[in-house]
Amino acid sequence: MSSSTSPEKLPPISDAATASSTKPRKSDAAATSAAPREYDLLMKTVFAFVVIVAVLGVLFAWTGYSNRYAQVTEGWHLGQTKLIEVTVEKEDKGRLACASDVVLDGVHCGFRSNGLPFEASTQDDPHVLSPYNTIKNELFLGSGLWTSAALHGQVPNERFTVACNYKITGVLKSVGLRWAATASFEPVKQSVTVGTLTDCVIPK
Repeated sequence: MSSSTSPEKLPPISDAATASSTKPRKSDAAATSAAPREYDLLMKTVFAFVVIVAVLGVLFAWTGYSNRYAQVTEGWHLGQTKLIEVTVEKEDKGRLACASDVVLDGVHCGFRSNGLPFEASTQDDPHVLSPYNTIKNELFLGSGLWTSAALHGQVPNERFTVACNYKITGVLKSVGLRWAATASFEPVKQSVTVGTLTDCVIPK
């Protein structure tokens, strides 16, 4: 007589096993909690950066940084004397000019901000400023170039280089520049150094 086999009974699922299958994994919880921490860290970094910029702005204003350093010649500062090389043509004596009402340490532009000439307005006066570029294309305002001994008498007919000591006496924040005798004065958007040119020589 055949006997029927009864199906095997599976062991009951314990409560502990059920709980472990439904409990969130530690890695998931860590990933979930890491996002807010990263956001908080980012916000703290941004806030610290804003505070540093604000503090530097106040510090520069308090120390007169903008009055000592020009934007167009980074690193040049008030009171410094630099050996620079300038490229000019003899026609530049009559066509390069600047316009501003400011007088710094006795030197000034040949023209006022309204376009009218100063009492002393030509390059025959050592106190009149003109715009120049160094051989590194650094813009500055200088006086005394055309009254220096090196440029008395005959000068080269073509563009030439002059080496001078440039003493920085100030910074102009608002000035108009002219690069041709018939041109209008164009305002400069950045501050420019002001100084005197001395001991000029034409390199051979």
